[in-house]
Amino acid sequence: MVVEGITGLEGTGKTALTANIGACLAMQGIRTLLVDADLYFPNLGFHLGINPKYTVHSYLKDHEMEIKWLIFPHRHIKNLYLMPGDPNEEIHRRLSFEALTGLVEYVKEYYGVVLIDFPSGLPIAARPLISGLDYQILVIDPSTVPLRNLQDWVGSIVGKFLHLGHPNLWVVLNKPLIPKKALLSLERFIANELEVPLLGTIPYDPFILESTYAGTPVCEWGDDLGVITEIAYTIEELFV
Repeated sequence: MVVEGITGLEGTGKTALTANIGACLAMQGIRTLLVDADLYFPNLGFHLGINPKYTVHSYLKDHEMEIKWLIFPHRHIKNLYLMPGDPNEEIHRRLSFEALTGLVEYVKEYYGVVLIDFPSGLPIAARPLISGLDYQILVIDPSTVPLRNLQDWVGSIVGKFLHLGHPNLWVVLNKPLIPKKALLSLERFIANELEVPLLGTIPYDPFILESTYAGTPVCEWGDDLGVITEIAYTIEELFV
């Protein structure tokens, strides 16, 4: 089993990417569990069209409950399972990432891949989860920064996430609405100067947004040759 954490700043698309990569891995025959570890603003269930009765928040408030109640199979995609959070839950300081780490440790042996959707921003409070990862995938949207500052900004972001303490960091560039020349330069900068492997670049595609609103991963629409599918195949080849 392999445990991967999807991290990134707010608005980078990490939750949609978690749902879509997970769906592609499942459709490749890998038993895949998606865990919504954003205890503050969870919405992974929304991306998969699931509105559960029991959630990660339920378990963190009652460790005696049956863990099997927390795991929901996707209604259409075989091998895809979700452990959702509750988007209506109030924020409680007593909700423990340590307890969530123990929960992931318990369930991971039943899956080929576990993808964890982390809280947005630098997840300092979620450091216990970081230590249990095999790989950290950092999602970066470079479109929000002036081109003259882009490389410095990306270098700062990568450095901060590396300081969380996990050495196996990979980067995904998501929806980069910047000139092609600048994008190629940024990709070389990440790989050669930052010496962090680039898992892939996903161009902006309104179809991904449409599928998110529909609660349906792009693979279910037939993304057989799409970039997300290619990244899922790369993850399987490199990590699984």
